[in-house]
Amino acid sequence: MTDVASVKLAPLEQLRALGADLSRYLGSHPMAGRERGGPIAARADLFIGRPWVIAGHDGIRYTDGGPIEDLILDLGATPIEMTAEEHDRSVALVSHVPQVVSSLMAARLAEASDAAAGLAGQGVRDVTRVAASDPALWVQILGANAGPVHEALVALRADLDGVIGALEDPSASGARRAVAEALAAGNAGVARLPGKHGTRTQFASIVVMIDDRPGELGRLLVEIGEIGVNMEDLRLEHSPGAQIGLAEIAVLPEAEQRLSEELERRGWRIAGAWQ
Repeated sequence: MTDVASVKLAPLEQLRALGADLSRYLGSHPMAGRERGGPIAARADLFIGRPWVIAGHDGIRYTDGGPIEDLILDLGATPIEMTAEEHDRSVALVSHVPQVVSSLMAARLAEASDAAAGLAGQGVRDVTRVAASDPALWVQILGANAGPVHEALVALRADLDGVIGALEDPSASGARRAVAEALAAGNAGVARLPGKHGTRTQFASIVVMIDDRPGELGRLLVEIGEIGVNMEDLRLEHSPGAQIGLAEIAVLPEAEQRLSEELERRGWRIAGAWQ
């Protein structure tokens, strides 16, 4: 028996308190999902390439968990072994706290003027994407993992208080340095996140302007293939009020200049390129 709940320690402790046969239980958690729920939001490829935690404990032998691992592999996911405690602390940082931060930021938008909302770009959309999640579900998740989430939020509050204090008087001694160090720490944190195929390779980005008409994105991707450059990632952004889109193409740094020059030669408009 397994479960796929977002927390692993609470179910294990409850089963242990009930005197359940823990040799027949192995909790797991697929790290895949969407901000919307229900069958209509389902996707057949949801688990492919995603980590799926197996929360082992001292009441079960590794070999007895074989069927769970087989299920994970059959769905195309990657089994990751952790204890229940390690899992809950990890997801607090990379999933549960980001949900709270996203929701709180999105709540500020409810008071925004129409003019301000009209200026929204991809940055605020990225930050608030998961704020569309089901509140009832997240009340349960946060309550079940309250300890690790509380600890991470307290640390985040301390960082935020530091920035707030610096901005109260930006001309004060050390204020600009405090803000700069906070932003630099963010750069360092982002660099820790694994990218394509689990690597930490830093890619270069080329932003291509695409006319908003059928077939244009497909033509761009075909021509990138013809040029012989491998596209590491792709992100699309629409330009408000204009019939164009912006395609941010991530490539290896050594391919950036050649791809940019070739695309311009083929008539594409390059909006920007940076690392």
